Amino acid sequence: MLRVTMLSGEQVASIPVMELSDVRSLKQRLHRLHNFPTRFRQRLLHEGSPLGDDAKLDSIAHLELLLLSYHPTSQSQANELVTAAMNGFVDQVEALLQKPQNPDSTDAFAMSPLTVASSAGNIDIVRLLLEAGADKDVANNNGITALMIASQTGHLAVARLLLEAGADKEYFQEAFHRTGGSDQGGGKDGESGRLLSQGKEDLFSEHV
Repeated sequence: MLRVTMLSGEQVASIPVMELSDVRSLKQRLHRLHNFPTRFRQRLLHEGSPLGDDAKLDSIAHLELLLLSYHPTSQSQANELVTAAMNGFVDQVEALLQKPQNPDSTDAFAMSPLTVASSAGNIDIVRLLLEAGADKDVANNNGITALMIASQTGHLAVARLLLEAGADKEYFQEAFHRTGGSDQGGGKDGESGRLLSQGKEDLFSEHV
């Protein structure tokens, strides 16, 4: 049995080790079941030393939990996260979120990491940012959200992921009707545009 306590000694969990694969799975469980912050804002210490998320738990009986606030972020650091999200650099985004950096840090143009990742169709980055607690409905200066831009640019798998994560359906509906069921939202024409429009309609139907 693995015991998890706060630094004060207060026990917060007691979990059979066989139910956990690594530190990441333990952090995710603490977040899901005990309402602690996401894994990026948790540090699990073994004999005073922090364990990486990939560390195995086979021979460990006791861990201490430290909860962190977001690391102060400069504009250049915020720009770095947005750029990494836009370019699909998963390892770099993971490292920045582990600081832990606020996943809603915006660049100099008020673009959020989630918005640019959705625009580029970088679904692994979108999934990572959602896990970090990114605001699903944050809008840029033009009122465009990640869900709107994923729909408009034809990244329907990203749009589906955002909807499943609880993004506001009204934003999706606005994006859908803004394109009028035509090919304009995805920059397509002919048959590909028709398929994109049908895909949006099907996706909308699944989540109303």
